[in-house]
Amino acid sequence: MTQVNNPQQDKRAYRKDIGLWGVIMLALGGILGPAIAYAPVYTLAYAGPSGILAWPIAMVMIIPIGLVFAELGTTYPKAGGVAYYPTKTNGPVVGALNGWASMVGYLFVGPIIVFAVVEYLSFYYPPLYSNGTLTYLGIAVAEIVLVLVFAINVMRIKHMGQINLILTIITLLLIGIVIITLAFYFKPSNLVSSAVGGFTPYGFTGLFGAITLTVFGYGGFRQPIDYSEEVKDPGKSIPIAIIAALMISGLVFTLESLVFAGAVNFSKFHVNSGNWAAFFHYSAPYASISQILALPALVVVAIVVALIATFKDGVIYYGSTARVGEVLARDDRFLPKLFDRMSIRGVPIYSILLVLVVTIVLVALGRSLATIIGIMVDGFLLSYAPGAISLMVFRKTDPDTKRPFKLPFAHIFAPISFIIANILVYWSGFAAVEIIIPLDLGGLFLLIIYNHYNKIEGKLALYGIWMPVYLLFVLFMSYIGSGFFGGRNFIIFPYDSLLFIVVTAVFYFVGVALGIKSVEYQKNKNNNIKNIAND
Repeated sequence: MTQVNNPQQDKRAYRKDIGLWGVIMLALGGILGPAIAYAPVYTLAYAGPSGILAWPIAMVMIIPIGLVFAELGTTYPKAGGVAYYPTKTNGPVVGALNGWASMVGYLFVGPIIVFAVVEYLSFYYPPLYSNGTLTYLGIAVAEIVLVLVFAINVMRIKHMGQINLILTIITLLLIGIVIITLAFYFKPSNLVSSAVGGFTPYGFTGLFGAITLTVFGYGGFRQPIDYSEEVKDPGKSIPIAIIAALMISGLVFTLESLVFAGAVNFSKFHVNSGNWAAFFHYSAPYASISQILALPALVVVAIVVALIATFKDGVIYYGSTARVGEVLARDDRFLPKLFDRMSIRGVPIYSILLVLVVTIVLVALGRSLATIIGIMVDGFLLSYAPGAISLMVFRKTDPDTKRPFKLPFAHIFAPISFIIANILVYWSGFAAVEIIIPLDLGGLFLLIIYNHYNKIEGKLALYGIWMPVYLLFVLFMSYIGSGFFGGRNFIIFPYDSLLFIVVTAVFYFVGVALGIKSVEYQKNKNNNIKNIAND
């Protein structure tokens, strides 16, 4: 994979402008976005006080996935890499589905970002938000915010990175003030008292739902991978950035959940005691609790940190989405060639414009954060999973390539990360799965564009057929599985989850085996073409 790293040689190439601190702040900034204002309270709404544990548990679960992508991103640095690797290892069918899943997950971030900004603004100007949804005026303001995000993304990456670094530092300082202040009002009895439902009022399945929700925050760990072509020293910077960002954000989210649970007063929120689920309906939970505690200065801090964190996250994810679109057009032609064109500033300008148009439509059609968050989370998770298969296929078929970061015990961590990503999708519930799976299967239509540039061969298609079959299995299993996760309860908990894990492990090994065959087939084909040319 040849890359043009010198802007003097090609001014329309990606610029390697991001250093170690820049990439750490990119990962941390991607995680500490709107999640900082909502997710720590939403995990409590899912699980009650036990939702506090969702953050450290999920962090441990996400780290193997992060390390898989750390090796991929440092060995094969590629903008929008998450959409690139499965195509190279498993052929066009898996590439189309995974690339589309990545785009779907990322495209839903845009509406979530601008919805979150407007919902927080509505704390001071209520006409923007009514009865749990944005008003028409709120949608208009959301579209304006989106255009501002677009304007920053057409800048050179160096300038965008500097803006993100400053905003991420401000976010950490302000959320620290919120956490420390609420800690003074902490009541341990709020975590265990029977008056509030005890520590696990919604059982362990509530905790599973809360763990899935954490991906709304932790999903940002992958930003260094999507910007890897613009990182100065990816082999050193990317693994450090991923681990550091996950650990710092895990601590922040856990403390946020803890202090909110300890400081909350149900009666002053006009909520029945122990009705943690009611906090799903608060557009500004940290500002609300600050107001109830008669802390007007903290109300302002909570609103400002939410606005800064959310806007910053929008800038980062918008850029990631555009880079995924660019790589889908550049390398395998899943999108028309137009979208791989770069501007003089070294950004994929037409892909950025595509994201703007699609997101404007999604914002106009959507009305609130809660309506699309589950779909976005599942879109992320389904696009994470094939990375583990790609890692092992590359290990087997390309063993001699230098790996600046090599995942220890990859034969153990790779299947674990594949299983974790998929079980989190299953735990998210049938309501989200029944939307995201058909939506992701729509990625097969990208094969029409692909076939225009690269004729699809029967063998390559067969080597990737396991992916759509697996997605249908996830949908079917979610439908017949435990009622705890919205299924028909034909298979009760925990046997449904155990069966899901076993079958998912089988698909992992099938994916690796067929991926190796796919790569070897393409290598043999290319060698034959070279031999014919030499003759």
